[in-house]
Amino acid sequence: MANVRELMARLGPSTVKFDTGCGGTPDLTNQDIAAALGMVPSGLGRELLEACWWPDGAALRRHRLRDAVIALVTPELQRQQRRLAEARTDLGLAEVCIGWGGSATAEQRANRDAAQQRLCRVKMQCWPISTLESLPTLAMAVINEIAQRAHCASCEGRGQTQPRELLMPCKVCGGSGLGQVSDRRRACAIGRDESTYRSKWRGVYEWLLRRMTEAEQEAAWALMITLNKGEGAAA
Repeated sequence: MANVRELMARLGPSTVKFDTGCGGTPDLTNQDIAAALGMVPSGLGRELLEACWWPDGAALRRHRLRDAVIALVTPELQRQQRRLAEARTDLGLAEVCIGWGGSATAEQRANRDAAQQRLCRVKMQCWPISTLESLPTLAMAVINEIAQRAHCASCEGRGQTQPRELLMPCKVCGGSGLGQVSDRRRACAIGRDESTYRSKWRGVYEWLLRRMTEAEQEAAWALMITLNKGEGAAA
């Protein structure tokens, strides 16, 4: 079975026919691939699979990719806002205790200082305020990286190395099989300078990249299983 991502390229417009051979019935026709794609569970993974490897088809349903990405980030944004609100409330309560008559005790001051530090940590962990308005740019940059990212040079895309006859996850890519991408390249992709990317945008970008990569890989796996079943039935 060829890489299913490469098979999806057949679905795009081309002057070359990939589904014909030197006679007989082709192993997989474009109709087979399209039908198998339709059997992949709907959601972010399938939308990303099309956006990365069949952009002409994805262009007809941009709203589905938009909705899927928004559905992905909304719970995380809500979680961050809840943590921020809780941290602010804790600080307010600590300050109220200090001002509740009499002199502040050492314990009250310690509680206030701890609450202030927690609020600072939570603020640093939250995504930038402009994340939602920047989401289209972020999502497109991540999609382009998934579609164009080179294989890890150390393990040649396998995600594993075999020192002394023992298979082990590649230390360079962490087992992903993907090559490294610099902060400068990612910053350029979202229209930010490198220092701003590192201080404000790296967290949200890498979060999106992890989850979108996982979703795309799951969809590709589902497509491969469907195609394999189809080949088995044809045999």
